Amino acid sequence: MKTFSAALAVVGLVLGVVSPAAAFEGGGRMPSEAPLVTPGQHYTGQLNNRSSDANYGGNVEVAFWRLPPVTTRDIVTINWHALPFTKYPGQFPICMILAQGIDDFSWGSVFGTRDYCDESGPVYELSGSGTARTQITVQETSANSSYLEFYSYANYTNPSDFETFPYDFTVEAPLHYLGLAMRPVKRVSATGVVSATANLATGLPAPDGLPFSLVVTWAGGGVASYTGLSSGGAVGFQLALPETAYGKSASFVASHGADGVYQAVTAPKLQAEVAKPKVVRTTTSACVKARRHRQALARQYKRLSRNARYARGPTRRRLKRRAHSVARQLRAARSEAQSLCNQ
Repeated sequence: MKTFSAALAVVGLVLGVVSPAAAFEGGGRMPSEAPLVTPGQHYTGQLNNRSSDANYGGNVEVAFWRLPPVTTRDIVTINWHALPFTKYPGQFPICMILAQGIDDFSWGSVFGTRDYCDESGPVYELSGSGTARTQITVQETSANSSYLEFYSYANYTNPSDFETFPYDFTVEAPLHYLGLAMRPVKRVSATGVVSATANLATGLPAPDGLPFSLVVTWAGGGVASYTGLSSGGAVGFQLALPETAYGKSASFVASHGADGVYQAVTAPKLQAEVAKPKVVRTTTSACVKARRHRQALARQYKRLSRNARYARGPTRRRLKRRAHSVARQLRAARSEAQSLCNQ
């Protein structure tokens, strides 16, 4: 009997030690223990409200999840969900923040400046159905020290008040920043080219081959759309505006839609007058050119033949060879002129 009682005491001691810790699942209790998040993969975890289980200040339990490398101005989207309080229906216990540049020694001091839930960020909370799609803009480039921190207030000591808070989330692939600006001009030919520049957050040119669109509008309900691809950070839109746009002030708006890698971006509107295209007049026809070429060869052949008649020795032979060559060209030029001019 004593042996059985002792065994129960040991089991009770073990359960008393393990149970509070077992309420924490998923994530790490400090940055160095944080699992790496793979975009698109679904993750689950749970926190609780027990003060004895808190890992910050004796009153907050924090779970760390490490993000893949991100760049300043990237958008990270978190689709997350949690169950409401048992005692407070309609209220949700889990808060979330993005923290960068922290380690096991510094995270507490950074966390302490923003541990209050605020649905407007930089600390986020759930409401309504307990499901949210939260978009966070990254503030700095970080190769390996960007973390999602899910946390709950763990300040209860009475076992009758203890609750466990399950949560789950998925992180979408980060969308990289794009900057887009149009070259300022006052007048644009209706058949001219409108130019724009596209850059990354680092200032480097956008990758080649990214598609961009241009929408042109003018008074009277006129609308035209064009597309262009980036090359070395430059984007050109070849216009072909109708006569209804001639002489009018038009709005030019270039943009790029979100594509799973880069964010959507719209350049500041360009306002410019549409100029009537210049008419290119062809003053010299193909027939005239062919006749001129035939006449030039005829004069050259006549000159070579005359000089050959008065020359002697090697010079005469050289001039005759050249005259013979020009004669062949002259026959071809006559045939070309006849073909072009008799059409």
